[in-house]
Amino acid sequence: MTKLSKILNIVLYVLLAITLVFAGMFYFGGELEGQVHPTPVYTDTLLNWGIVLVFVTAAVSIVFEIFKLITNPKNAVRSLVSILALALVVFIAYALGDATPLNLPGYNGPDNVPSMLLLSDTFLYSMYFLFGIAIAAILYTELSRLFR
Repeated sequence: MTKLSKILNIVLYVLLAITLVFAGMFYFGGELEGQVHPTPVYTDTLLNWGIVLVFVTAAVSIVFEIFKLITNPKNAVRSLVSILALALVVFIAYALGDATPLNLPGYNGPDNVPSMLLLSDTFLYSMYFLFGIAIAAILYTELSRLFR
């Protein structure tokens, strides 16, 4: 095991421990008083931790992709094609999104506006497409091994 993999394992276990602490706070930390529905006290904390993890993952992915492009420019075309394919998936998902405000009786919050609805539809459709592509890639890989 290399020194880098040992460090990455330690980082992984630290992140897992922090996540377990936040999950424990969420599930066993009590509920807010005076709410219509049961609402855990630490909901915002858990959601903010999830947001931090997503942004850190995106930043690390982008930094390592740039590093890979700089160190191995021959594979830059392949990387750019994959980035363009991902951009195409997001563009198609955006085009499929619907920005019509929903009829939600009793809800007067700030999220039932066209921009937020279009953004959430784009995220949902993107995830659907990427999940379908991942399943198709798994099936293709496994089936192609059977016929070799």
